Amino acid sequence: MLMLFLVCLAHAEEAYQATAKIWETMDRKNWDAAIAQANRVIRVWGPQARRTNNQLKGYAPAKDAKKYGNLNAAGVSLLLKGDALSKKGDKVAAKVTYQLLLDQYTYAQVWDPKGWYWKPAEEARKKLVLLQKETAPNLKVAKPNFSAAQLKLPGKKGICFSMRTAGEEGSAQENLPRLKKVNPYWSYSWSWDQVAGQPSQVEFVPMAWGAWSSGGLRKGLQDKVVPHIKAGKVKRFLGFNEPDKKEQSNMPYKAALKYWPILESLNVPLCSPGCANPEGLNDGTVQGVNSSWMVDFMREADRLGYRVDYVGVHWYGGTDAADFKAKMRRVYEKYGRRPLMITEFAPADWQAKIHSQNRMKAPAVLDFMKEVLPWMEKQDWIAGYAWFSFEPHEPHGHTSSLFDKSGNLSALGRFYRSVSTDSPNGDQSIDLP
Repeated sequence: MLMLFLVCLAHAEEAYQATAKIWETMDRKNWDAAIAQANRVIRVWGPQARRTNNQLKGYAPAKDAKKYGNLNAAGVSLLLKGDALSKKGDKVAAKVTYQLLLDQYTYAQVWDPKGWYWKPAEEARKKLVLLQKETAPNLKVAKPNFSAAQLKLPGKKGICFSMRTAGEEGSAQENLPRLKKVNPYWSYSWSWDQVAGQPSQVEFVPMAWGAWSSGGLRKGLQDKVVPHIKAGKVKRFLGFNEPDKKEQSNMPYKAALKYWPILESLNVPLCSPGCANPEGLNDGTVQGVNSSWMVDFMREADRLGYRVDYVGVHWYGGTDAADFKAKMRRVYEKYGRRPLMITEFAPADWQAKIHSQNRMKAPAVLDFMKEVLPWMEKQDWIAGYAWFSFEPHEPHGHTSSLFDKSGNLSALGRFYRSVSTDSPNGDQSIDLP
């Protein structure tokens, strides 16, 4: 192995020496010794390194990086352990190791004597993507049952608002005016219930939020959905909502498969469950959900010949548009190039407890939206998207709200409204006050 002479930024010489031994064993291609030595580093210095990482809000400036020696040693040790496991052929264990580095030692840094810094977590993220491609199931996708025209929505831009009964938070009375303000082509409400006042030009797409009995699912669909399909009002249907998340529909993938033929019997284009983790890879955009639920579901659905016409995607990441675009492309390629319905997305900082802690600053969120919406409008493999508008009072997502505290459109909301099929770039002149 061609080894760059890298010096781990370590305040404690012993931690540095222990990490240096991993480099030496990697250079000799002694993978087992490298793994054992990395385990020792994590066992001895890992607890303090995790505490340090949790105290940081981002990467330390170069001038301060040397203060975090134990964290830097732990980060590079895990990266090398993952590399050693991968070289041994244990791809699953390598993915787990890289993910551990991403989750617990995110802000480790390493210095090269030439004067540049690199970040083990960023390297681990790249390696995870490559491993994901190598280990992805070879899906045999059934021939589509619907034409491209049938799969096409009236327009790509949608919106998601709850439409609960009057008096409840998130009621139709509260949210229908907000829906109209953003001028979407389609909408959904995490339910299959039609509500009075839905604009006729906005297609409502019903959803089965979850399912717990075949009889109950069939009856609900027969009462609430089938009449509207027959009337030509309902043209497509969304599968279960975040079944991989305990706080949401929380369904085992085998249970979802059990109920899937009932949804297929509607005979309209059908979107996969919208998972919190659509890749089976925790890249920091998945609300902390570590799960292969979607991978398992899609693999088995294709093996059984079940029909999945769109792939539903949820995304709550940062403001790097390139990362968002790359992830959408990976999901599209991963599941047989089915069109995507990005049914929830917005930058969010789930660690923020008060507004000032939110690292997703309003100017960056607006810049993100100005780049990704026009891009999605131009991708023929993205069928539709729906921004998740957090509320202005929510610390973790207030900068992604389409509305201000008075209920008027924010700058973000005004730009979202300005995007249309005829004007895919929207009004790029819109800016923050």
